[in-house]
Amino acid sequence: MSNDNETSLTPYMLVVGPILLLGAFFAWPAADYIGSRGTQSLVDEADSLMPLLIIASLGVMVMFGGLYLLNSEMIENSSGMNKQLLTVGSMLIIGSMIAFVMGMGSNVSVINYADADLDSSAGAVVNAFVDDADQQDTLNNAFDAGGVAWQMSPVTWGISLIIIGFVAFTTKRPESAMDFVLPALMPLGTLLLAAPILNIPDFFNVIFPLTIITHVIIGGLMISGKVELPESS
Repeated sequence: MSNDNETSLTPYMLVVGPILLLGAFFAWPAADYIGSRGTQSLVDEADSLMPLLIIASLGVMVMFGGLYLLNSEMIENSSGMNKQLLTVGSMLIIGSMIAFVMGMGSNVSVINYADADLDSSAGAVVNAFVDDADQQDTLNNAFDAGGVAWQMSPVTWGISLIIIGFVAFTTKRPESAMDFVLPALMPLGTLLLAAPILNIPDFFNVIFPLTIITHVIIGGLMISGKVELPESS
């Protein structure tokens, strides 16, 4: 990466994207339920959720876009096994972003389908459900599909962070406090990928925002010139 951070979008995307996503996360009004209760919580808070979904979606794309650029710039400075690992990391980052977008898309579907009409006549209009049961089944299926898409995103995201941290550590052994910033992604990524395995909501509610905040910290330190990407000798 060039030492002139002002010409690079990477650190700014790592700051702006997570802030948008974190703001939506803490302002999320829907209850943290699964199944029909989760579906109903989205319907009940539809008016306030749609703007937050737009903000969260933008935050996700900007944040993972910045992480992808960071990974790509490290690829340019790497060779051999490290370059191969970062190439795998780039695929994991893209997969994580797709999972997030699909999950949010399922919530948008629930909110939009909840406003659809009911019409049991033979000549039913387009976008009309046959009855309440038909509508509820569709809402639940859309909500569950989002849960499936989201379920493994902490794993792919966590592994990509481990790869970035590992490559940063092996490329340049830390000599100062700032040199530990990127390698610190290894333990953080390990905790993140453990979230769906442990299946403890309180643990996820801590590690998820912590991971997002870490992206902001890295971006801010890069903007200030205190953290630079390691280069192979």
